[in-house]
This record gives sequence, structure tokens and C-alpha cells, in this order.
Amino acid sequence: MKNPSFKKTITYISISVILALAFYNTKDFLLGAPLSIDTAKDGSTINNSFLPISGVAKHASMLKINGRIVPVEKDGQFRDGALLSPGYNIIEVAMEDRFGKEKRKVFHLVAEPSSTVATNLKINYQ
Repeated sequence: MKNPSFKKTITYISISVILALAFYNTKDFLLGAPLSIDTAKDGSTINNSFLPISGVAKHASMLKINGRIVPVEKDGQFRDGALLSPGYNIIEVAMEDRFGKEKRKVFHLVAEPSSTVATNLKINYQ
């Protein structure tokens, strides 16, 4: 005896697995490649004039930080930085993936670098 509901269940499960695998393999194409950035939080205040920026840009064909091209490793890792002016700064990280899709992340930061002026109070004039 053949059970038609068992055949339907197996067919539905098989189709679901095939669709799930197809979506998993094409998600970067459909949704755009992932871009994760490790840097200061958006809206934070920085006590340094240099901001290190690193992260992962999978499938990136080009990565730019404030319009400057940054090299990306084969595994998607990148490491660079940006000089901050005292006060309000905008840092834009833009990526274009191999499929032609673009992703941008913008960070608004306030830089309050500490004074780095060297002083020598003991000056001997001769």
C-alpha cells in the first residue's frame, strides 16, 4: 500500500530544502554582499585624531573610505584609518561588490583630541 500523504510530505520537504539551499547560495547576490565595520560607534566622541577602521567586506570589488580606495584581502578583510579634524567629522565607508551592488555606512563622530604641544619650561638662554 502506498500512502499518498507520505509522498506529498516527502515532496514538500524536498522542495523546501532545494529552495533553502538556492536562497543560501544566492543571498549575497539578492541582498548584496555583507559589510561589517569595526570602528567607533556612530555619534560617539573620540579623544584621538586618528580613527582605525577595519572590518570585512565579502565579495568586494572596491572599497572606499571617504572616497579613497582601500585594499581588501582575498577573504574580505580590510584595515585602514582616517584622520579626524577637531570637532564634527563624517566618515563614509562605501563598498561595491562583484555583482555591481553598493553598500554605504556613514559614521558621524566628534573628535576632541588631547593637546599634543610639547613644552619645555626650563629654557636656558645664553
